[in-house]
Amino acid sequence: MSIQPTQPQSIGGVLDTTFQLYKASVVKMIPLSLLTVIAGSPQSIYMFTQGGAATTDPFAMLNMMSSGGYIVASLVGAIASMWMVCAAYFKIGAIGNGSDLGVGSALQQALPRLPFVLIMMILFIIALALGFILLIIPCFILMVSLALCFNVLLFEGKGPVDALTESHRLVWGNWWRTAATLTVGFIIIFVIYLIAGLIIGVITPLLLIGGGGSDDVLLFSLISGLLVGVLMSLLVTPFYISLAITIYWDLKLRKDGGDLAARVGALNAA
Repeated sequence: MSIQPTQPQSIGGVLDTTFQLYKASVVKMIPLSLLTVIAGSPQSIYMFTQGGAATTDPFAMLNMMSSGGYIVASLVGAIASMWMVCAAYFKIGAIGNGSDLGVGSALQQALPRLPFVLIMMILFIIALALGFILLIIPCFILMVSLALCFNVLLFEGKGPVDALTESHRLVWGNWWRTAATLTVGFIIIFVIYLIAGLIIGVITPLLLIGGGGSDDVLLFSLISGLLVGVLMSLLVTPFYISLAITIYWDLKLRKDGGDLAARVGALNAA
């Protein structure tokens, strides 16, 4: 059954649709969410192989992080993670339209768009940097008005520049409601992160009381961080993508009316 609305919604309605989409996709997203964690781990693996798990010297850590190997590992991790996120957009978008995509199909569909996404992200960062140089407020305005660029580039097949300008067109005139909806969503994400952080903050001192050595505490912290990363990917990634897609649906209905179904539905035919 399709979750995609057929008429514009209030902010509460958008959030309700977000939770419906999230509920429908969170379990189906588990394999892709786990792949996202793996994709983002090259730099951690590099640090571990270079002895980063055994050192407490901040200068040694900085030297490792400024090395060519770490930079390459970080680039590989960033590109691979972006690929997983693009695939997640396609999968959750398909679920919202009443169908589904297998992990392989979602990755295959996302791969040709990956170079355009990377270029778009560079332009996005440059735009925010320019806004920050001018003043913080223009940076925040741009951050919201360009927030739907992923949806436009992936679901409408536009290029990097067109995706950014189309996102601005969709949001402009609805900037405050978009900012309010995103703010509520990010508060929910922050609460999830806060709970996970509190759990680590409680368990780690208990390990110290139990007489664990410093090496055991460090290893425990690394493992705990990995588990939290997995948990966050499983719970948070489907939520923020569901939120972005739902806002996109709503603004497309407000701006373009019935043309939404034809454009977004193209992902099912691809």
